[in-house]
Amino acid sequence: MIKVVIIEDEVPARKKLIRYLNKLSDQIKVIKEIDTVDEVKSFFETSPDIDLIFSDIELRDGNVFDFYNQININSPIIFTTAYNQFWMNAFETSGIEYLLKPYSFSRFEKAWNKYTSLIKKKDDNDIFKKLDAYYQTKEIVKTNYKDCISVRSKNDIYFLKVEDIMFLQSDYGVVFAFDSLNKKHLLNQGTLKELEEILNPTDFFKINRSEIINRSYIKKISRYTKNTVSIHLKNNILKTSQSNTAAFNSWLGI
Repeated sequence: MIKVVIIEDEVPARKKLIRYLNKLSDQIKVIKEIDTVDEVKSFFETSPDIDLIFSDIELRDGNVFDFYNQININSPIIFTTAYNQFWMNAFETSGIEYLLKPYSFSRFEKAWNKYTSLIKKKDDNDIFKKLDAYYQTKEIVKTNYKDCISVRSKNDIYFLKVEDIMFLQSDYGVVFAFDSLNKKHLLNQGTLKELEEILNPTDFFKINRSEIINRSYIKKISRYTKNTVSIHLKNNILKTSQSNTAAFNSWLGI
């Protein structure tokens, strides 16, 4: 029997996970469902005997890496999240897979098969020694981040250097890039999600639904409300959303 813990604050997402697990095998038992970081802490303090963790990242009361970075988790983790910027954090802990929501059953099954194959291959060595060797010889994520973004003007096409982008802003299906001189560029992409796929998450972060910022241009940060912060850039002040503030602080390492 494989003992599983689900860390997820959205009920539909938990139900989906359980449905997928039941579809895989009747030899899987969900021993605990957790929806807050505080509960994660209290649960793992008991040194539970578990085989696998499915973990969301942004929970109701904060970012789960605030806890994972403080302790050694002895079980592999399959991360399930709507955010793509935490994959580096995931594989720096006990992560073996990173499922971006919404994910299909076939994608879920691939993640599960990776777990079972790792279990089958282990011998006298600890599974995480094998995982360390595996990820040292193979790139975790093969992503070609862009150095330039093409911009179509009325008469021609020019290229905007990514390092010169201070922030990006989406407005009713139109996306603009603001460069280091605060000049506004109309981009060909229609959504921020398209840009998130080509921008290095180490340098760029989506602070709310409509804005992505470049870390290099942050001058200072100040509290705006209890759960949000103001980000001071050159000639601009942007604000995080309540749901993204904890992740933003984690991204900055504060």
